[in-house]
Amino acid sequence: MKPIWNDNGDDNSAKMRVSLLSNLESVIWSVMTSGGRSEARLWLCSTIAGISSISRHHQCELLTNLLRSKPLKRGFASQLLEMIFENRPHKAGSIIAKRRNPTRISQWFSRTGGGLGHGPGAKALSQFSFVNRDICWEELEWKGKHGQSPAVVATKPHYFLDLDVQETVENFLENVPEFWLSNELSESLKDGEILFVDRKFFVEFFVDLMYKEDSRDVWEVTSEYLKEECFSSLCKRLLITLDEWDLCDFLNMLHKNLNPRMELKDPMDSSYLFEVILSKCGDFRCFDQILLLNAVFNHGRQLLTSTR
Repeated sequence: MKPIWNDNGDDNSAKMRVSLLSNLESVIWSVMTSGGRSEARLWLCSTIAGISSISRHHQCELLTNLLRSKPLKRGFASQLLEMIFENRPHKAGSIIAKRRNPTRISQWFSRTGGGLGHGPGAKALSQFSFVNRDICWEELEWKGKHGQSPAVVATKPHYFLDLDVQETVENFLENVPEFWLSNELSESLKDGEILFVDRKFFVEFFVDLMYKEDSRDVWEVTSEYLKEECFSSLCKRLLITLDEWDLCDFLNMLHKNLNPRMELKDPMDSSYLFEVILSKCGDFRCFDQILLLNAVFNHGRQLLTSTR
């Protein structure tokens, strides 16, 4: 027998289903937020990181626009610079070579433990000192009882290992300004090793170059890096620094770069399913719904287990 339907029955059934779904949504949402919203946001960032249809050009454009948007995103910029320092230190080093900070450079030399060693700073100091011995040789401080003459060091360059670097650099700071502008020092800074002397200082220094001075060099370096690094790595490190409003803005920008007629991929790929929805939907003002949708799509089993 066929069931007998009537308008009133259909209406009651629909209302019951809506009520049940609303109750389920409330339960799921309470589970998601029981430990704060941070885990749900991490899930969303992880899903976004799995999107594979964004070209290198578009990912650079997306993230650069986000960097330049108001209000300024210093936390986002700082995390990006940390990635550049870790993975492409020479790119940042080339900028430091142009904008030298004698105090930080002297700290860099002091890391050798008092001796000159064989690092890039040692090479710069020894080369400059010998070539410009007429203006700086008297400023060299030696660890032995007496100093070494240029003639002796010319035949026995290993004597430079007896140089008291800390004292010499302090003398150079006061009396040899030419060293801090020299090509020898510039070349020694380009590998970016100096960044690790005071990581926090250089991150803040570069952020100020970006936002206060609008440094073309810094923006070019960040642009190059954003094209070279994979979208997944960038998202995993950078998106977690954004607040929910900025993350919504990013989703809106991402939506504009997705092709609504994208090629069919594995329907079991959670990032692909989210990408399809993202390409069709252009309104992300309700962030709670985005978090809920992603959680149900990609972490449904975990949520159901938690509701038991």
